[in-house]
Amino acid sequence: MQKRHLNFTKKALEQLEPEPRRYRVYDRDGYESLPGLVLVVMANGKKMFRYRRKLKGKDLEVTIGQFPATTIDTARRVARELANEVSQGQNPNSRKRQEREQEKFALTIGELYKAYIAEFELRIRTGERRPKSLQDVKYNWNKHLRARFENVKAEDLTEDHAKQFLRALMAKHSPWVYNKCLTVLKSLFSELEHQPLRRIKKIPNTKRERVLNREELDRLFEAMKPEPQIYQDVVMVLLLTGQRKSCVFSMEWTEIDHHNKVWLIPIGKMKAKRAHAVPLTDKVMEILKRRSAEAEPNQPYVFPSDRAGSGHIVEKTGKLGFWHRITTRAGLRSEDRNHTVTIHDLRRTIATWNIVRGGTLQASSKLLGHSDLSITASTYAHLQLDQVRQELSLLSNDMVGSRNQDVPTKVLSEELRNLSREEKVVLIAELGRSLM
Repeated sequence: MQKRHLNFTKKALEQLEPEPRRYRVYDRDGYESLPGLVLVVMANGKKMFRYRRKLKGKDLEVTIGQFPATTIDTARRVARELANEVSQGQNPNSRKRQEREQEKFALTIGELYKAYIAEFELRIRTGERRPKSLQDVKYNWNKHLRARFENVKAEDLTEDHAKQFLRALMAKHSPWVYNKCLTVLKSLFSELEHQPLRRIKKIPNTKRERVLNREELDRLFEAMKPEPQIYQDVVMVLLLTGQRKSCVFSMEWTEIDHHNKVWLIPIGKMKAKRAHAVPLTDKVMEILKRRSAEAEPNQPYVFPSDRAGSGHIVEKTGKLGFWHRITTRAGLRSEDRNHTVTIHDLRRTIATWNIVRGGTLQASSKLLGHSDLSITASTYAHLQLDQVRQELSLLSNDMVGSRNQDVPTKVLSEELRNLSREEKVVLIAELGRSLM
């Protein structure tokens, strides 16, 4: 960070302009200048007073306040107090943390939740978190946690109390609900030294592998026909793009590049926290062109809804929901939830069909918007195991032969080097699975 200095005056600080990278300006050359007082000028134009000093050989930086809300006189007064504290070997940041800890320790869990939600909303505005994630937190709090924990003091929650609640929760609900609620509770205590949930682990959740076959797809398409056109369209877009339902339901016209046939999903909607470009097939483009021609003026959503507060259609999980009606007609519902087809299974179906028909893990990973190829491999690698197993059998026969001789290390290393990146990912996934 660039280092500069000047005598702090209101006019001088107001004239400091932001640059592509933040920089520090030190308070010097004036009668009242105070060593260690700096103004940090951010790239976004914000200006922040801070105090900098060495403490036990390490850099110490303490935030004082934002200029001009914090005046120069106030900043210098606070800096003198901090300098006195540091001269006695004390760390002001440690003191501040302890004060915040004591304040939070006296709060109820309900108050911790409100503070957490306020911070979450700020992080959504900066693009760090997704609105869908906030919806999940609020849902699990209101549905499962609020009645039990809202008025409990943070300091009164013990590990035994938390375990007792979670055991009762698990008796009535799935591991998914257990894990989501545990995550919410841990998040509320993340800034406290008191960590009653620190040693409580998530329950391993068996990954779904439900995929629709050709006959089931035909039944699904037939069952869609009685539905209003908007629901037929959204199911087809879900299936043919392979994107998450939250992204498809909230698809906006401004995200569609009609000329290049690309859907640009913004970072705020993506679980991977990065923008995602989805290639659109001719079938999807036909749906979008028709819906665009029929759309009302100034309607931002591709699949609008006047009844939903969001302004776009949502999935109703009850019997009145379009997905429940379609899957019931198609015979794709079961008392065993592992056999009932969910909307997310459409996403898994297109990826599975792609791989089974000879497509690559890399292509499926890009389509699904996974942040890393290993995520795709952990879910879909088993689909390529037969092919990999056959190739490895041929490879081992070539290397070992019928004489059962030792395989030279050089030969094995060379063969492994010749594997493609995707083949290596699949091989590693299979080895990891066999060692578990």
